[in-house]
Amino acid sequence: MRRVCRRCLLQDMPDEAALLQSVRELIDLLEPQARAPQEAVRRRLEACAACAHLNAGTCALCGCYVELRAAKARMGCPDVPPRWTPQNG
Repeated sequence: MRRVCRRCLLQDMPDEAALLQSVRELIDLLEPQARAPQEAVRRRLEACAACAHLNAGTCALCGCYVELRAAKARMGCPDVPPRWTPQNG
């Protein structure tokens, strides 16, 4: 029986390597100006990892894969209040 890590990002779940690769491929398709800087992505993922709404790599509030949402500059956290905000540019 496979255990699901409810409080993990996809990158922390070895059984989800194929899914993580798909998410990374989607991130690679983003235009450079649409991507958040790596440092911002790191901070966003830290906030997601500490959030009670993280559920097996997805946000329970909006259903997105948090690694993909964090990589998009103009996306923000759906929590109220948000744990991180969109970047303009």
